[in-house]
Amino acid sequence: MIEKNLLQQVGKTGRAMHAAFEATVGIPLPRWRIMLAIFENGESAQKDLAALLAMDPGLLTRQLKQMEIEGIVKRESALEDNRITRVQLTAKGARMVAAAQPLRQSFFEKALEGLPVEKLAAAMEILETLEARFKR
Repeated sequence: MIEKNLLQQVGKTGRAMHAAFEATVGIPLPRWRIMLAIFENGESAQKDLAALLAMDPGLLTRQLKQMEIEGIVKRESALEDNRITRVQLTAKGARMVAAAQPLRQSFFEKALEGLPVEKLAAAMEILETLEARFKR
């Protein structure tokens, strides 16, 4: 029998959260993160967006190409340097973000409902410590 540990549980919990988020909000969490970043920051260079999201640039490109096909984002080369791809939400994308924000807020409230503040603070401290270790 394999003994479970905290890191395995974090992975399992993360996968469950992704599925529940998509079921509640209607947008897969990785796509939501991209859309929200563009919504909050405005037009962005794709390279800057990848850094902001700490996301693999190739994965981001694949996501953005599909989102462009669906009319959610618009991508175009920068006039000053055609090696730079600029990304912005379309009107459809902006409407999707606006409609999903209350669902997202409700998702977080229900997920954390009833959990003691001190336990949430301890969990955040542990997760932030692990993140810092992994980044080293």
